[in-house]
Amino acid sequence: MLGNRHVLTCAHILLPAPHGEPGAAHARPARDFEVELVGRRPAVAPIRAGVVDGCWKPPQDDQRADLALLGLAEPLPEETGQVLRRLPSGARRAVRMFGFPDMVPTGVWARARLAGDGGPGGEWIQLDSEPTGPTVEPGFSGTPVFDEETDQVLGIVVSYLAGQGSALSWMIPVETIIRYLPRVREWVSGDSAVDASLAAPVGPVHSDEAVVRQLADFLAPGAPPDSRIMVTAPGSPAQAALRDVVLRTSREFRPAGPDRSGPPPAVAGESRPGRIDLALDVSGRTVAEVSSRIVNWMSVGAELEKSLADSMAGEPPPMNLVLDGVDRAADPAALVAEVVRPIAERVAGRNLRLLLTFHDHDAPSLPYAAIELLAARIAEVRAAEQAARERYVHVAARVTPVSAPGSHEPGLRLRLTALRAAAAQPGSTPLLPVVESCRRRADRALDAARRAVRDMESLLDERDRLRDRLDGYRSGVPAPLREDRELTALYRRAHEALWQGPADLTACAVLVDRYGTVIRRHTTGSTPKQDGPGLRQDGPGQDGGAVR
Repeated sequence: MLGNRHVLTCAHILLPAPHGEPGAAHARPARDFEVELVGRRPAVAPIRAGVVDGCWKPPQDDQRADLALLGLAEPLPEETGQVLRRLPSGARRAVRMFGFPDMVPTGVWARARLAGDGGPGGEWIQLDSEPTGPTVEPGFSGTPVFDEETDQVLGIVVSYLAGQGSALSWMIPVETIIRYLPRVREWVSGDSAVDASLAAPVGPVHSDEAVVRQLADFLAPGAPPDSRIMVTAPGSPAQAALRDVVLRTSREFRPAGPDRSGPPPAVAGESRPGRIDLALDVSGRTVAEVSSRIVNWMSVGAELEKSLADSMAGEPPPMNLVLDGVDRAADPAALVAEVVRPIAERVAGRNLRLLLTFHDHDAPSLPYAAIELLAARIAEVRAAEQAARERYVHVAARVTPVSAPGSHEPGLRLRLTALRAAAAQPGSTPLLPVVESCRRRADRALDAARRAVRDMESLLDERDRLRDRLDGYRSGVPAPLREDRELTALYRRAHEALWQGPADLTACAVLVDRYGTVIRRHTTGSTPKQDGPGLRQDGPGQDGGAVR
């Protein structure tokens, strides 16, 4: 129920049963329906209702849309309807739904947790229910999905996975509902994830496809957390590319057309990228206004006094954030210090990506912002190199040879100090190229530290594979040979090499292969070829196993 005379539901439940395949030509129903106001006190008789003009969106061939808005023949005495609430897509919030399955005609509550984007074109949100409790089934379509904490409606149930014991279902979130039924905006709370100015067309300018692909890489699922700066001059192809990606990855503003599922992949055949979750035009805005928008988006029911720094100190939801027009903010330097810095400092280790756009290449705040992002990246390098050193101590005591990880953070830190000093002197040499060069060095150092950890883990994996091979050979020794002195001695030597002290992986591989060779010679009376089963001369990392 919305307001005092409108009802939101799924279109498929208004179609004659059976209503045919999705995508069939389903004309708007001409007849009226009876709406029973379940749970209303005092009880009222069912009320006639018909589909509102322009608010019939039947299920399409791929199950998109499937929405309808009904208008009651007579309004209720007062507004008793629900308020719809926009929600960040990454929030794994607890929700509940009330439906009417055949076995429970009086209705039953089902509980679930939001799992993330799903459904056709990413228009839906997946719901994960507890398998031991009631789950979504036929009789739940169109029912509101209530947030457990705030009682606000985050969407309506649209589908479920059939099968005994299935706990998967999907809802149509408020943003998707708005796109198909703009009429419902008057009953929606919460700010849009995309500012209206960013939803406006740039003009007769073609998007820069190189920028589109860079953004696709930046947003790709599984891409590392990162923070970047772009210059998108007003009316430029770069600005058109940014807005194209923002709109095509937004549930609420995505344009109609054959490709409604976001920007193309960076490489043909790859999966489509993730979407921009929050895109704000910060032109003319204060620090307080921008911080409030971000905090409100991050958490439903957040305390009004909660600062951005406090919100980021917890566990923020996964977020791809765009701040457009940083150099046009009311106070760009303050915005960088009080908004950009707290976010950039928390990017490492979290599913966060921050994109800052400037409108002017010569903006004084541009090098300042670049230095702040550089400082955050150097902090990542420090943490990664510390982790690599600690891992080295652990691995070097167990396997050999192990290369010691490098240490680039002290030099980068000195360079950062010099850049801060230069930025404080007006009229100095242009800093942005120097900052960008230092950022590339920091990126290489971060990659090297992470690669060092992976390489060390692969050495431990190789040792474990050799241990497994040795035990496998031993378990296959026939009973008459288990007391054989030669085999016993070979096994002992290989076992001690692998379990006592740092294991020389090259030497250990030779010992394990020799043990297997002698077993084969005793059991078959011949010496097997070097490339036979179990007799590979595997070196460290050759096996291709997954790194733990």
